[in-house]
Amino acid sequence: WLYRRIGKLHKKFIFENIEDRELFVKLKIVNETSSVSVKGCGVDTRYYQPLSDKSPADKLIFTFIGRLLYDKGIREFVEAARIIRSDNPSIEFWVVGELDDGNPSTVDRDELVHWVDEGTIVYHGFMKDVRPVIAQSDCIVLPSYREALPRTITEAMSMEKPVITTDTAGCRETVDDGINGYLVTLKSTESLVQAIKKISNLTEEERKEMGKRGREKAVAQFDDQIIADQIFGVVKSIIDEK
Repeated sequence: WLYRRIGKLHKKFIFENIEDRELFVKLKIVNETSSVSVKGCGVDTRYYQPLSDKSPADKLIFTFIGRLLYDKGIREFVEAARIIRSDNPSIEFWVVGELDDGNPSTVDRDELVHWVDEGTIVYHGFMKDVRPVIAQSDCIVLPSYREALPRTITEAMSMEKPVITTDTAGCRETVDDGINGYLVTLKSTESLVQAIKKISNLTEEERKEMGKRGREKAVAQFDDQIIADQIFGVVKSIIDEK
């Protein structure tokens, strides 16, 4: 209702993924000419460069980076970690992020402590600069229920890391399945486990090649200069109309 009300007052709506724009057009909140989609807010591919600091060859690290919300798929990540580590305890699952106490979807603090105490995850807390963790990881995982466009995933791609995320709005725009990572079924621990196993079964060279293809995609589609130019072009066209 609110979007319908304000829709009449705006010349352009800018969406951060294609599917949200299509949804708003379908619901007749906006029309084709008053809406445009860009690929998220962009990633600084010069800042998120590939780094050489990697995990030891005998240890694979899968890392979740984000606010600790159930909607981000953190519970599925932990459940998958528990299953994988029951067969292969040498694989580690790292979590980087903080609790968001003002959000109804925030992870229960006692549950987080339990995950750590049972050894399912290695919890690093909040980190202002996530590049060192991405560099040490073999794959970045975000099984989110929905995103505008997952910044964590584009940052990992920019640093030449394979990624796993959900086959849902926003997330699916980042991954060419089997090329730079894998897409998994929404809210499915089983699907996530299978994707993690696929990454684990790749050779180190195959994972590197997957990461390189991810960076190529990040530079070509998600670079913040590209996104900034697109938004500037939209604003300029509106100003020029006046």
